[in-house]
Amino acid sequence: MPFRHAMILLMVLGISCSLAAIGSSLAVSRYEKSTNLNGIPLKFAATHFPPHNILTLMPNGNYTDIGSTPLYFAWLAEKLNFTISYDYLPNEITKSQYGNLGDIALVLKVVQDKKFDGSSRFIIASSERMKTTDFAIFMWAESLAMVVPLPGEEHRIFAFVHPFQSTVWLLIFIAGFTIVVFMTLFSAIDCNFFSSPETSVCITRKCTINGWFTYYLMYIINTMTNQGNAISLRRLSFRILVGVWVLVATVLVNSYSGTVISYLTIPNMKPPINTFEDLVASEDVELILLADTMTKKQIMEATRGAQKILGDDIRAHPDRILNSIEEATVRLKTERYAFGNSQSFSNSFIASQFQENGKCRFKTSDPYSMTMFYSMPLQKDSKYTPIFKYALMELWETGLPEYWVKNSMLRAPKCFEKTKLRRTAIPKPIGLDDLAGAFFVLGVGVGLAVFFFLVENMIRFISLAKSTATQKQ
Repeated sequence: MPFRHAMILLMVLGISCSLAAIGSSLAVSRYEKSTNLNGIPLKFAATHFPPHNILTLMPNGNYTDIGSTPLYFAWLAEKLNFTISYDYLPNEITKSQYGNLGDIALVLKVVQDKKFDGSSRFIIASSERMKTTDFAIFMWAESLAMVVPLPGEEHRIFAFVHPFQSTVWLLIFIAGFTIVVFMTLFSAIDCNFFSSPETSVCITRKCTINGWFTYYLMYIINTMTNQGNAISLRRLSFRILVGVWVLVATVLVNSYSGTVISYLTIPNMKPPINTFEDLVASEDVELILLADTMTKKQIMEATRGAQKILGDDIRAHPDRILNSIEEATVRLKTERYAFGNSQSFSNSFIASQFQENGKCRFKTSDPYSMTMFYSMPLQKDSKYTPIFKYALMELWETGLPEYWVKNSMLRAPKCFEKTKLRRTAIPKPIGLDDLAGAFFVLGVGVGLAVFFFLVENMIRFISLAKSTATQKQ
């Protein structure tokens, strides 16, 4: 590049930087002249959104707000010299004018209609929202996460089933039935074609299929329960079949016996919910959404994966789209729902429930979004937008917002402590809950034994009655 062209380029850049600096100086100068708003009254909308706005209805009909956002406005009111008043939404007036809108849509609507100068409910600024509303600089930044019920302990009454998957149980049943059928078939053939009529076994069983089937069925059950049983083996094919079955059954029984002890005596926790995939896999927990949020938009517009499945489920149950945080809180307390929102809300809810119940009932999932920025909504083209923007920028640089948000949360360190990788094992006596599965199996076995005993005796009495009637004739 020729030297002259380089000099011209440098001059242009220098002029541009100078103009930018002059513009910045003028903007700062205008801001400095406008920092004193001369005590003008400003009206802001407020909604319940812990820990930022924690609204409590008092007996006199007024609200108290002990969240972090009122501290922002106290600092701003002193900094800029203005007075502030709040209207808590929704109220009877807004319901009559706007109907049953969600909190976020209602806040944006009343600000857009210039009924309020702004909102103390900070909202994520999107391109669509910025068309009708101004947003000052963000005052809070964090990811989105779900508050979900803390996984409980699985019931151990059916723990004896867990060592094998359902497919394994099905194949064991099929194998056992097949062995019984082949044993019965081989025995019937042997009894009818290869044995003398005086053979004791044949006389006892009368060479009936029903007799042989029952005989070998009990043999299979005894083998699988490690009780053993005697059986007559006279043919080579029969010995091979029974030998292979006993070998397989021995391996299965010992493998099962060693594993089932752990399932019966060691608590097994349900899998935790940390992602949308975990939520889809869960059979006990369902998703609820807050209307007009980025999470709702993300779920309902998903075209594949776990979010698409959750979106289809929400479309089938539209009552799970809620208008306010209060409605979400009521449902969350039932421990049957997961709710996606800011991490600060999730942590605040968990702490409040710990204070209320004295135990940790919920947890925060892994984040499912990038960092989101929450900003103050103001009227479109408001003259206060640049003023609040620079004032909030100064407030952010002090580090006070983060401190205020943390201080607005209740304390529940027990619910947020990290799980230790190594923990000393504490001996615990085995209780009835630990052996519920074993006693269940015992009860089923005794019940079946009594049932078949009664059935056999009923059949025997019926047979005796028929024999007696035949002899009399």
